[in-house]
Amino acid sequence: MGERLKRLLLGAAVIAVLALAFAAYLRPAFVFDLANRIVLCF
Repeated sequence: MGERLKRLLLGAAVIAVLALAFAAYLRPAFVFDLANRIVLCF
């Protein structure tokens, strides 16, 4: 992979984590439900 693609994927991952943290403050029940769904997939 190119360096540019790696930086783009890393930036997208950071933005996704920050968006999830922001959503956790606004609607904690939604994030709890989402976490349960992810855990149940395993």
